[in-house]
Amino acid sequence: MEVRHLRYIVATARNGSFSAAAHELNVKQPIVSKRIKELESELGVVLFDRSTAGARLTPTGEEFVVAARRILEEAERLGEHMRASAAGKLGRVVVGFYKSLSTGGFRTALRGFRRCYPKIEVELVESPFVELSAGVLSGTLDTAIILGDAGKCDTLETVALWSDQLVVALPENHPLAEKPVIYWPELKRERFIITHHDPGPDIRAVLLRHLAAPSDHPEIITRRLSRESLLSEVADGQGIALQCESAVGLSGLGVVFRPLHDGNGATRLGYIACWKPDNINPVLKTFLDALKP
Repeated sequence: MEVRHLRYIVATARNGSFSAAAHELNVKQPIVSKRIKELESELGVVLFDRSTAGARLTPTGEEFVVAARRILEEAERLGEHMRASAAGKLGRVVVGFYKSLSTGGFRTALRGFRRCYPKIEVELVESPFVELSAGVLSGTLDTAIILGDAGKCDTLETVALWSDQLVVALPENHPLAEKPVIYWPELKRERFIITHHDPGPDIRAVLLRHLAAPSDHPEIITRRLSRESLLSEVADGQGIALQCESAVGLSGLGVVFRPLHDGNGATRLGYIACWKPDNINPVLKTFLDALKP
């Protein structure tokens, strides 16, 4: 018994004749008659009463057609499921990210993706960079969203996503707090606090790129603190901190945030997605395409 045999029987029952069923299914009438007769012989039952007026279901045939319709509907649903899965519109994708990305551009993009693809499950894993890259390489993560430029990970494929404006977190009574915009030269004698956790190492690299000189090196203190605890240290006058603009929404911490500019305008940090070149999950492409600017 094959699925096509069930289609022949259901079509014949619906049309009341073998010839009409053959026309509907675009096959020759003798094929429909022969296959149904073969199935009747195989099962040892009579499904249709045949006459010059057409073909009418027997009581056994009526029972059979109810089950056949159910099987065909399930087969169609299975086919749709498989086609959607192959097209990357159904399935599961595991995405790693920094804790600092729990708000801001990533969260906005994720919310939009889930709205557009409700049948795709997005499993989130929050980890530091070392664990994220290891997870992608081992296959436990489909992709990781990290700070950096395309090409940052030599062994992984990468694509540039969005960027965040960099802001300075200052104590409310800091002299620079009165300025609407802060420029890099104004920060030369400041003490910076960064987190040991990601994206702390990326922030350190930015500080050194903009402020380090042969005879001058910024004072950078590393602490094992969450973003909120680090900002509390800033409020207590222990230093200042660089943050992505998503931190601006944090309130009640005793700090102010000011945009950071250089001679070309706002200083921005770019985010990338990285993934293993041989990842075959079709949902991954759908996810990355949705996140691309």
